[in-house]
Amino acid sequence: MLGRSQGKWQRRGYDVMRQTLSVAICVIVSLVLGALMTRYVHPHWLLATLHSLQLHFAVACVIAMLVAVALHRHPLVYAILLVAVIVTAHTVYMTRDLSVGFSQADAAAPTFKLMNFNILSDNYENGEAIADAIIASGADVVNVMEATPLLNQLERLSATYPYRLGCGVIVVNDCDQLMLSKVPLENASVRTLSDIFENRFILAQVTLAGHKINVGGIHTTKPYFDNFHTMELVRSALAITDTEGPLILSGDFNASSLAPNMRAFLTWTDLHPAAWEPATWPIKAGAFGVPIDHIFVRPPLKIKSIERMPDAIGSNHYGLMAEIAITGQ
Repeated sequence: MLGRSQGKWQRRGYDVMRQTLSVAICVIVSLVLGALMTRYVHPHWLLATLHSLQLHFAVACVIAMLVAVALHRHPLVYAILLVAVIVTAHTVYMTRDLSVGFSQADAAAPTFKLMNFNILSDNYENGEAIADAIIASGADVVNVMEATPLLNQLERLSATYPYRLGCGVIVVNDCDQLMLSKVPLENASVRTLSDIFENRFILAQVTLAGHKINVGGIHTTKPYFDNFHTMELVRSALAITDTEGPLILSGDFNASSLAPNMRAFLTWTDLHPAAWEPATWPIKAGAFGVPIDHIFVRPPLKIKSIERMPDAIGSNHYGLMAEIAITGQ
């Protein structure tokens, strides 16, 4: 009799423990979902990083709620699970809704290649290897961020890329934002987007496949520095909207395309990401990282293909290679 009673109390204690753990998971998930959903009411820069990681957090919430359901079945637990699933589904939708697909009808369109790479400002020991990768890339235009490690490689790079902006051309006091090109860079301009960093927005025109193409390179501040990130996006948007015709903008935005201010920026400028953006940071996360380096295009340009460079070559970001089609001709 005593053994039976003791077993009953043990089972009850086990049930209470499972219920308590389920409740704890529900509370944590509810807080995370609440923070994510502020984007639909009034997004704040304090939650900017969370919004950039929305897909990661939303999927984690779904997994956590499945564990909570397994521990304790209750209508409230199922309700929170449903909210997590809805948020995840909408997040997946947002990863694709601003993209413009490359169709079979565009297959005959002329193309050019662009390389984008934040090489890390103190990555001096890999400067030569990075220059080798740039030369071997076959890219027509290359945008490099934190380009100081290439200072000693500029002469060698000029044999393949005789035209450049930054690192002594227009910008003479630093080597940070750099644009390299196989063809002349016309109507070139360099802008400072905020007081945090100088000369991190480059815009020029190139002629590729017989077409004038606006090409931009950008490196924005991290989004958790007050409203500087949004201010920089607004200033770059104003510069972009002054241009006419095809445009491609690439760089390190320090935010994914999911961030509310990034989506607003894309809408303002009529720029479009690829249907799938490779994760570029942190490199240790591999394919499970965050796409914070981007290549965006404005019609009639379309992204035919985009891929992550296989080797970060000592940087804390992976570079990107894209083939861009000039459609609608």
